[in-house]
Amino acid sequence: MRPFRCQICGETYMGSSHPDRCPFCGAAGQNLKAAAEWIDYDGLSVSAKSKELIEKALGLEIENAAFYKACANAAETQITVSIFKRLGKQELEHAEVFADLIGVEEPELILPEVSGSDEEKFVKAHHMEQEAIKFYLQAAKEAVEPRVQEVFRAISEIESEHMIVSNMYK
Repeated sequence: MRPFRCQICGETYMGSSHPDRCPFCGAAGQNLKAAAEWIDYDGLSVSAKSKELIEKALGLEIENAAFYKACANAAETQITVSIFKRLGKQELEHAEVFADLIGVEEPELILPEVSGSDEEKFVKAHHMEQEAIKFYLQAAKEAVEPRVQEVFRAISEIESEHMIVSNMYK
């Protein structure tokens, strides 16, 4: 077993081979580095513009995590419970990444009321993911620091996969 660390979320994966995705945040495999090659960005200072973008991203991720948790609690099948739960955990991991970038605590989740079928929830999820992707791609262009740009691009890719999942089940 070898340790691999995700360059996006910082979590460690122990395995005999390099994973194709981070099992925690969902980042593409190229973001997982052998532990000895991992770069620690703790203490990175960010510009006022980047901080503003990160704060908005943190809010989006907390909102999406709360939505997915509420959807998991109200899901109609074990399959959709599993999907909503996994998506929610990844959104929480993304929130932690953004909170760490600006040195703040993650806000508490406030679960919204969700109604309708699982299909209707996936339609809403699709729209939420679409909005997040659009924002993250723009934020990657506007952010000043290369590290912040890298995080926004990686998370936009993960959100694109969430959108594919929401399409498959709606």
